[in-house]
Amino acid sequence: MAKFMGIGVAALVCAQAFHGFAAAPAKTDPGPQPTVRLAVEPLGYAPPSTFYLIYRLSSGSLNFIDSDHLLFTFHLNTLMRRLPGDTDGDEDQTIRAVVLQISTGKVVTQVDWRMHDRGQYLWPMGGGRFLIRQRDTLYTTDRTLALKPYLRLTDPIEALKFSPDGKLLLVEVKQPLSERRPGPTAADPVPEIGTRPTRIYLVRAATQKVIATSVTHEPIDMPIVDNGYMEALSARQNNQWLIQYVPVEGTPKQLTNVPSTCQPTQTPLSVDVTLVSGCVGTTGDHVVSAVSMEGKLLWQQTWSSHYIWPTFAMAENGSRFAYGSLLTTHDIGTLDPVNESDIASQMVGVFDTATGQLKMVKKANPILSAGQNFALSPDGNRFAILNEGSIEVYDLPPAAAAVNPSSVVSPSSVAQKSVAQKK
Repeated sequence: MAKFMGIGVAALVCAQAFHGFAAAPAKTDPGPQPTVRLAVEPLGYAPPSTFYLIYRLSSGSLNFIDSDHLLFTFHLNTLMRRLPGDTDGDEDQTIRAVVLQISTGKVVTQVDWRMHDRGQYLWPMGGGRFLIRQRDTLYTTDRTLALKPYLRLTDPIEALKFSPDGKLLLVEVKQPLSERRPGPTAADPVPEIGTRPTRIYLVRAATQKVIATSVTHEPIDMPIVDNGYMEALSARQNNQWLIQYVPVEGTPKQLTNVPSTCQPTQTPLSVDVTLVSGCVGTTGDHVVSAVSMEGKLLWQQTWSSHYIWPTFAMAENGSRFAYGSLLTTHDIGTLDPVNESDIASQMVGVFDTATGQLKMVKKANPILSAGQNFALSPDGNRFAILNEGSIEVYDLPPAAAAVNPSSVVSPSSVAQKSVAQKK
């Protein structure tokens, strides 16, 4: 099986998490109760094996179609016939897709799809539409669950990713060895003989038009947003980094400077807000700043290293995001191996994008290291999570408004103040 990398914001801040989880309600505090519970065992669902946990393989997905309908997909334990033309290395599986009406709990539509590997196979596109991957062919679907051809790639897909508004699609494929490889740079070694570089395509999702392309030595996680992408450039002094937005056409827009002893990562939460995570001080904590496209600091929090393998889900209107990560039984370094016994639980928090206010924290069970077991409705007013044999749906109040821009300061000054207070 060709290695498929379902990139997303999870890879951007690996081995980091926020202190809010540490303050989560105790087990004796039930917290907010779900508005609806939808049992999943009658649908044919069974928890995946630990094989999926350790290798971060996709075994299911949970998404809102609209505020009253969910799309739930999962690996179905069933025998499969080998098909003529199956390639060596295929790891075929049956994925059951079910559209559920929340208000009645009824199954609206149900189909079974045959997938040829264990990589991520579904991405939300917005507007109740979804991208489906079967090997290197892409389809779209909606509440009908009918697969409509979208793109067929001639080279193996390594990564797929949408911008927060669903207008841009990042496609990364393995480049044939016969093509010209990128030359060496001062920062990167010469690719090994026989390796296959990665070709990157930036595509208009609505028209499938390629608007930019590049070649790299390996797959990358590009934080795409609006009509371009975010990047961090080192000022090479005082550990300062310039955060800027780079449009496909036009001049880069400088947003702000952040102090960091490591290269900051950028996670677009909406078309207007990007999460910038940098290393500050010697505690191992990360200062995470929500920065607007005007370069204003909306809020800032400290994220610790007690959680690993984070995953995100965003409301379509950008009002809220959900953040999930795995709580470990002990501190684990970024490069340390992880075993099943190292994982204690999966926690998911729901935040207001504009203010960083934590609305709730819930556990997910079974633990899914690849994520996609929690979701926000398009308007951000409903949260769903797979837990203890049911899909739990929670109603949320409208998201808080943004802070007054006149009271906002730069990320640099706030981070420096935080470091000074710790000394």
